[in-house]
Amino acid sequence: MISVFLGAGFCMIGGVPLASQLFDAQPEVDRITRQRLVQRVLARWIEWKTEHAGAPEEYLAFLQENDGHVWRDALWYVGLVIALRMGRLEMVGAQPTITRHNIDRTTRIESHEAFWSVIFRRTEEVGAITTNYDILAERGLRHEPRPRVYRPGFHYGEGSEYLEGGGYPSYAHIKRVGASGRVPVLKLNGSASWAYQDGKLLHYHDCRPAIRGNAAIVAPVTAKVLRQYLQDVWDKAHSIMAITPIWVIVGYSLPEYDELVRKLFVESSVHGPAVHVFNPDPEVADRFSRLLQGATVYAHPGLPEGLKDLEQVLKSVL
Repeated sequence: MISVFLGAGFCMIGGVPLASQLFDAQPEVDRITRQRLVQRVLARWIEWKTEHAGAPEEYLAFLQENDGHVWRDALWYVGLVIALRMGRLEMVGAQPTITRHNIDRTTRIESHEAFWSVIFRRTEEVGAITTNYDILAERGLRHEPRPRVYRPGFHYGEGSEYLEGGGYPSYAHIKRVGASGRVPVLKLNGSASWAYQDGKLLHYHDCRPAIRGNAAIVAPVTAKVLRQYLQDVWDKAHSIMAITPIWVIVGYSLPEYDELVRKLFVESSVHGPAVHVFNPDPEVADRFSRLLQGATVYAHPGLPEGLKDLEQVLKSVL
């Protein structure tokens, strides 16, 4: 079995903004309520940045400390920006509507599809862990096994389940969608397609929670706090990483402030895995080497350049 760890650089290939880019442009949305939300959030961001000259992560950390409706607006905005990159705005009848943000689609991202193909030519024994909110990992793995371009499908760490939702806002399904694959997808910071309601973590087949403003996500702040409803996700990630001899880490830069993830890496590496870091910045592999004293760390180019390296790595060990 191998652990695949996907960071922000992986989704950036698919056009998803990094945390530093969240406020760079005004997203086009479908309803007046969401238009006003976007305007409020961006106006507050510009005002704060003018005074403090800080980064988006610092701004969001400031809002989180003060909580209140301004913080909730910002969290809604973050999820909405990610959901919009998963779908598109189009006219349905006479109304603009955010559509096509459902999970049961392919990524249509050449390097992502090639990445999964390289892996599944060698093994189906994979655990996928990610810090990303988007649904690109789910789309790459597919929600159920697919034989033509082989994909084993995913589940959210609890085995097969029917996903919540149907109809609006994706207009994609008549019957319920199930996640019935082999690969666990463990989303450490939550997901644009998850909601936490009445003490339950609900998995939707699309990004409607992010669009509606109740997505179960941990904002990209400088000091994250582990939400209780995500504890089981983190525990499962640790249990998989702690037994897999090979880690494939794509697009994660190991920032100093991400203390929870750094702790996860340290506590899960006691067995001395071979850690293959795919990142265009070679210094990232050096950071992993310094952090993971008992592991053997290898540096590789980022995607898509690193695909040849990935094929050779898997060929030599599987």
